[in-house]
Amino acid sequence: MPLVRPQEDTRRLDEDIDSFSDSDSDSIESTVCLPKEFQESKPENGRTYHSFKLGKYPFPNDKKENNRLDFQHHIWSLTINTTLGLSPPNEQDAPPQRVLDIGTGTGIWAIDYADAHPDSTVIGVDLSPIQPTFIPPNVSFFVADAEDEWTFSDPLSYIHSRAMNGAISNWPAFIKRCFDNLAPNGYLELQDLSIPSSDDESLNPDTGLSQAAQLLLDGTTALSHPFIELATLKPLLKSAGFTSISEERYFWPSNTWPRDPRLKEIGALNCVNMREGIEGMLMGVGTRGLGWTAEDIKLLASVARDDIENRRIHAYWPVSVIYAQRPAE
Repeated sequence: MPLVRPQEDTRRLDEDIDSFSDSDSDSIESTVCLPKEFQESKPENGRTYHSFKLGKYPFPNDKKENNRLDFQHHIWSLTINTTLGLSPPNEQDAPPQRVLDIGTGTGIWAIDYADAHPDSTVIGVDLSPIQPTFIPPNVSFFVADAEDEWTFSDPLSYIHSRAMNGAISNWPAFIKRCFDNLAPNGYLELQDLSIPSSDDESLNPDTGLSQAAQLLLDGTTALSHPFIELATLKPLLKSAGFTSISEERYFWPSNTWPRDPRLKEIGALNCVNMREGIEGMLMGVGTRGLGWTAEDIKLLASVARDDIENRRIHAYWPVSVIYAQRPAE
């Protein structure tokens, strides 16, 4: 992917840029400064969105959303037992890795991984330059579209992707590109979630949350990057040539309705997560993809928030962590 280096005064310290350039100068074939028009987010319907390749990612990048994403990071950590991932590169005694974090967002995963593995080199890419300025010396952030051709001259040992469902237009091509850019024995890990569901029909089509889920499905489909069934990812990994494929399935309750204490805790956090995020999830998708008005989106989001908090609705978000290895050649 053509990587775009952000301006130093808005994104990071000079010494951080020099550190990356000195230690890993041959990993990227071409980098340029980020033009000013791409540094600024674009306002739309009371939210802001990325400027680089405007419209590619339909969800906001403003402070409210960024705070929610950092909060959601802790839900992921709790889900997989306070770790950053399940694949071998996440083990404490793992050898130094060349790591790519796709859709890095606020950069919180990349920063935590860099802190936990100081001998590894971590690169985070995203369409939005929203990452912090003060970062570990072994992590670097770039603006890039993960569905463009990649220009890494050295192979990667670990590729991490989280919550990209609804943002990828061609999953087989994306997974194949990951495979091609991994070193032999390297790992790809996909952490993702799908739209809410229920097992007892309490989330029926008349509920606002169900209608919001349908809007997400229809809107992302209209925008050419639909939400997919998580069960399709494992076969795609196999088709791309990956081996040693492992999958762990979880779910995030909509609130504290489960009896299990751990699920109740995750549900309490996810209630805040989804309640704060539902309007942003719907706004760009609905207005751009389906022609809804901002007022109609806000009304549906308000009803959906009530359903998220309703303990009589036993909704949950399916979550999967899938990792696989490129075989030795």
